[in-house]
Amino acid sequence: MKSNFLKLTAASLLAGSIGFTGTAAAETMRISSGIGQQHFWAGEHMDPFIEAIEAADIGIDFEAYYSGSLVTPGQELDGLRDGIIHVAAPLLAPYHEGRFPLSDVTQLPTLETTSELVTDALLELMDSDQELKDGKTFYDYELGEKGIRGWPVGATSAYSLATTGIELKEPSDIMGLPIRAGSPLHTILLEELGATPVTMTSAASYEALSRNTVEGTILSVADWPSYSFEELLEYAITGISMGHWESYLSMTEETWQGLTEEQRETWDRIARETAMANARYIDKREVTVREETSADGITFVQIEDLSEDMQAHMSEAASQTWIRWIEQLEDNGHPARAAAQQWAELIMERGGQIPEGAAEYLELN
Repeated sequence: MKSNFLKLTAASLLAGSIGFTGTAAAETMRISSGIGQQHFWAGEHMDPFIEAIEAADIGIDFEAYYSGSLVTPGQELDGLRDGIIHVAAPLLAPYHEGRFPLSDVTQLPTLETTSELVTDALLELMDSDQELKDGKTFYDYELGEKGIRGWPVGATSAYSLATTGIELKEPSDIMGLPIRAGSPLHTILLEELGATPVTMTSAASYEALSRNTVEGTILSVADWPSYSFEELLEYAITGISMGHWESYLSMTEETWQGLTEEQRETWDRIARETAMANARYIDKREVTVREETSADGITFVQIEDLSEDMQAHMSEAASQTWIRWIEQLEDNGHPARAAAQQWAELIMERGGQIPEGAAEYLELN
């Protein structure tokens, strides 16, 4: 009985999975998140998006899956292509190692940036017709040539460096310290700081932090409650962004073309509105979580309150992260310099800053 039930379930998931045909009667789309509803990309992006689309009464309903129950983080692209899901909310691009090489650009270290600023910049980057290589724009290079249609979710707030208690006052304090990295770009940054990067997802790092397998993490403070990290972290450096993690609300181009013109226009409008609303929520949550955890005894130290040596060390590491990321991807044939320069200009146009050494390297001064 159980075997037959599983076969029937698999068959039902794959039935009608190739393409989506918009009709007068509502059809159901499978939408999947690799993270739980407590995370701001599920409960405060995916859920409001579903509600807004269904309320628009354009013939689309959803069947929602959470916490990787249907497609796990890093498997969203294959899940879309195989027809297991119609919509990834989000497609966690940094976990698809090597498949979205330029999307890590939002994780490059910045100053004076917020979720709202970064989300708005990414929307413009994805809309831009500026060519990066071989006639391809950023959107073409990252999504279009993979047969994917996508929109940003709200960017995380600025990533901070936090530890389970070790105070990072001087460059020597971070040397060799095992710290969780969530992406190849974070690995570069931690290496430049002199730490020992340990790559794993945030969801997998609670146990590592509790056992001191790693003694710190790079993560936005607003993200801490999603993984109960406020129970483990005791010290954080703020004031210099370790970048912003971005991902995509996405579907295949085939599914997109199966929608009616009205459905596509409504979807695009709601996706953009939801991304910006999500960003504003994340910025507010960053403030709230920081206030609550400070009251509980967690120490937040502004970078300008550290020694001049530590400030210089972190600034140099941030600049070298831009340079190494660009040069490594360029060596692999990707237009990273053009993408980084376009991204830096978008950030600066909105009042954000990039590290001085990176600006000099890109000849932006």
